[in-house]
Amino acid sequence: MKDLYIVGAGGCGREVLHIIKDIHRIQGPRWNIMGFLDDTEDPLKGKECDYGVVGTIQGYQPKENDVLVMAIASPQAKQKLVPMLLERGAVFESVIHPYAVLGEFCTIGQGVIIYNGFGMTTNVLVGDYVTLLDCRIGHDVEIGNYSTISGMVHILGNVKVGKTAFIGADAVIAPKAHVDDSAYVGIGSVVLKKVKAGKRVFGNPAREMDF
Repeated sequence: MKDLYIVGAGGCGREVLHIIKDIHRIQGPRWNIMGFLDDTEDPLKGKECDYGVVGTIQGYQPKENDVLVMAIASPQAKQKLVPMLLERGAVFESVIHPYAVLGEFCTIGQGVIIYNGFGMTTNVLVGDYVTLLDCRIGHDVEIGNYSTISGMVHILGNVKVGKTAFIGADAVIAPKAHVDDSAYVGIGSVVLKKVKAGKRVFGNPAREMDF
């Protein structure tokens, strides 16, 4: 059994821990959970949690029996940390909740996190190190590496989401729309056509705003 470390002890990390424990409860033990890796000061202070921070991300050196789970929601942080850890020889696992609906003829990359309540239909392409909360994804959708799709998002058919994009909770992406690389879609927004690379949009219909 592999020794598993969760990268990030923030809210996303603790949610991912819960998914891992669900996997063990439903499907039987799969990993030996070691705890969290985190570079922030005392990230679990004031939080009830049955696992602690056992090391830093920057200081981590892989051992032969180790595997990691990328449990940071920020696309930019994932894009920065994953290559650094891979260069050291780290191995990443995907964590997919047993009750997620994965659909047919779909492709899922490595290091992906999928929450309970997630559902996708058919011919969906999910890139590497993508985080998918309890959202819905229609047919023929593409999601680029390191992107994060929040809870209750609806991505309809033939949508393309680029790399390192973030889509906030309750957003709706209309059929054939494009969300380009590093774009940010705010909570509750409705994207009808396109979000340009690096832009932040909010509202219904979604419009560019600077923050």
